[in-house]
Amino acid sequence: DHVGIYVERQVLTWCKEMMGFPASAGGLLVSGTSMATVLALKAARDARLGFDASREDGLAGGPTRLVGYAAQGTHSCIKRALDVLGVGADALRIVPVTDAFTMDVPALHAMVAEDRRRGLTPWLLVATAGSVNVGAIDDLDALADVAEAQGLWMHVDGAFGAAAVLSDEVRPRLRGMGRASSLAFDFHKWLHVNYDCGCVLVRDGDTHLRAFSDRASSLAGGGGGRHSPDYLAGNARGLAANAPWPVDLGIELSRGFRALKVWSHLLEHGTRALGAAITANLRHAEHLAALVDKAPTLTRLAPLSLQIVVFRYEPAGLLGGGGGGGGGG
Repeated sequence: DHVGIYVERQVLTWCKEMMGFPASAGGLLVSGTSMATVLALKAARDARLGFDASREDGLAGGPTRLVGYAAQGTHSCIKRALDVLGVGADALRIVPVTDAFTMDVPALHAMVAEDRRRGLTPWLLVATAGSVNVGAIDDLDALADVAEAQGLWMHVDGAFGAAAVLSDEVRPRLRGMGRASSLAFDFHKWLHVNYDCGCVLVRDGDTHLRAFSDRASSLAGGGGGRHSPDYLAGNARGLAANAPWPVDLGIELSRGFRALKVWSHLLEHGTRALGAAITANLRHAEHLAALVDKAPTLTRLAPLSLQIVVFRYEPAGLLGGGGGGGGGG
C-alpha cells in the first residue's frame, strides 16, 4: 500500500476516460504496445478457453483450434503475441484491405464463415487505429458490430493512433474504439512521453484479473492463492494491502515507476494541449502531402489518413526504361 500504486491507478483512470472505457475496466502500464498486446490476448485466450483450463492445461487441454483476423499491414506484434501465447502465428488470418488500406469488412465475413465451416474456432478480431505503414484507421464501429455478432474478442492496436482521440478532428473516426474488448497504445509516441511507457486496457476488469492473478484468496486479505508464494500473500493493512497489485494484472514482478512521468506529463500539459499538438501534426502532414503532389518527381502511394505521408521518388528515366538504371523494388 504505497504511493506508486495510487499514481498508476490515477493514470489508468485517466486512460479509461480518454479512450471511452468503463471505470470498471482493467488496465496496466507496461513497456509498450508489444507487451500490452501479449497481456490483452492472453486475457482473450483464457476467456475463450476457460480460465482454469487455459491456465492449468494450456492449449494441450482440448481440441479447440483458435483463429484470429487482422488486416494486411497490421503490426507484427500481433503475430508475435500469438506465438508467445502458444496459439501460433499461423492462427492469424490476414484480411484484404480496401483502397484506403482499411480492413475489407465483407472479406472478413467470408473468412470467418469459411473457418467455421472448416471446424475452426474464430476467436479474435484485431482492429487497427493508425497502421504502421500508412496510418490507416479501420472502421472500428463496423468491426465492433462484427465482433458482437460473431462472438469475437475485438482488440484494437492503437499504438500511436489511439492518442488521436484527443484531437477534435480525428475523434469521430475513432468512434467504436470504446466498444473494444481490449486496447493497446503507447504514451511514448503521439502523447510525447519519454520512452518507455505503453498501456493495456481490458473492458472486463474481472477477466483481466482472472487471466493473471494467482493470489485469488489473498486479494481479500486472507493468505496466498492457489499458486501464490508466501511473499506475495496479501493482507488487509500495511504494505501487503491494497489489492489488486500490478502483478495481479500482468506477468512482471519487477517493474519501474513508469506511472510517475505519465502522471506528471498529463498534469503539466493536459489533454487539450496534447490534442492540439496532434491536430497541428496533421497540418504538417497535409502540408508535406501538398508539396509532394506538386513535385514532378514525387508520387504519393497512399491516401493521407493521419500523419504518415507515403511517397516515392521517380526521377525522369528511372522507371521509363530510358537507359538509366536497372529495375528495383
